[in-house]
Amino acid sequence: MCVLVEDVNDQVPVFTQSVYRAEMSESYAVGASIVSVSATDADVGANARLLYSLREQDREYFTVVSVQPTNTGVLKVHRVSRPVLG
Repeated sequence: MCVLVEDVNDQVPVFTQSVYRAEMSESYAVGASIVSVSATDADVGANARLLYSLREQDREYFTVVSVQPTNTGVLKVHRVSRPVLG
């Protein structure tokens, strides 16, 4: 029996910035991009692909799209909160 291991998922992603900051306006429409984040991973092949996600409590107003070829995550508006007028 011969087992060939090409790569082990043992490297951690390294972000291109240590902190990402974004400002958004109340006028942003659903689907508008807010900020992009990017990282690299020293692993090979599938182990180097990054998938971005949000905590459950953040998913009400935001989505994140993972762009595989560039290992970028794009934070977008999912739902717009409108003030209640009394």
